[in-house]
Amino acid sequence: MSPSGGLKQFRDQINQDVLDDILSWDGHACLHKLAANLRAHRRRKAFLDTFAEAMMARRLLSRGCDLEFEVPTPQGKRCDFQVRVGGQQFFLHVKRVETGRPVRKKLTVSSRLKYLERINRPYVVSIHWRDGLTDEQMQHFVTGAADFIQRASVGDELNIQSDVEGELGRVRVVAPWSGSHVTLAIGLPSGFIDEAPRIRKLMRKAYQQFMPSATNVILICTSHADDADDFETALLGSHVERWDKFPPRGRRIAHGRAADGFWSGKRFADSRAAGWFWISPERAEPSCRLWLRPGFDPDDPLPEVLRCLFDTAPDAPLR
Repeated sequence: MSPSGGLKQFRDQINQDVLDDILSWDGHACLHKLAANLRAHRRRKAFLDTFAEAMMARRLLSRGCDLEFEVPTPQGKRCDFQVRVGGQQFFLHVKRVETGRPVRKKLTVSSRLKYLERINRPYVVSIHWRDGLTDEQMQHFVTGAADFIQRASVGDELNIQSDVEGELGRVRVVAPWSGSHVTLAIGLPSGFIDEAPRIRKLMRKAYQQFMPSATNVILICTSHADDADDFETALLGSHVERWDKFPPRGRRIAHGRAADGFWSGKRFADSRAAGWFWISPERAEPSCRLWLRPGFDPDDPLPEVLRCLFDTAPDAPLR
């Protein structure tokens, strides 16, 4: 069948192999409704929200899974998919959030910024400065940033101001890292933790749709390939300094996670598997990562099944 509706409107932006597979679902016992939903959406956001479900359905079909679409729960909600594979069964909830990233301009990176990477503190530091700063203004920005980084803790943020020109830029100590000196993430004013609250909101929405007494998996799709850090922060909590822990050998400070994560403590205890993925309509495969909550039975085969289905790097250790 030829594409129509939303599939026709957006066909030039969709990988041809993906489009062909979706068109073949018109005769599929359960996925014909998903194909119909794609045709019904003419607005880009609504189309991409459903397209994320379609991309994950395609991935699961290619891995030998049997799928049921929009399975009702006893509470009157719906799971996006019931998945059966290799004698295992789980229920899948796919949510998509449009994440904002600044338009990538060609940045003129001042050599003065190299000074910040000489600071002997093991942190990832996100910096963003106003376009068109003069050399004098950049020097003011770097001096203020250096003083802040020397005394800041993980999670601290500073807007650097000039008495005359107003805000020059922003600095945030994002996370610890394995190096001995500062490493800079340049030009990411909305990166890292900023998207976490929106992602957590979607996680809570998915949790309300869980099938009782069953394994449920939450998958969050975002707009950019570098959103995995935001997802991990939403799931596990913000990076913080932990004075109640012993630091690793060679470090003066221990780091951990704040209690603001979706999985913090015993919060949302029925959620034991969650993943992030990124799609681009012109790509044939999504990029995926999976997190598993501690507590699975070591003899339970399901965690390994989930890792094979949802982790782009299947040889990576379980998280």
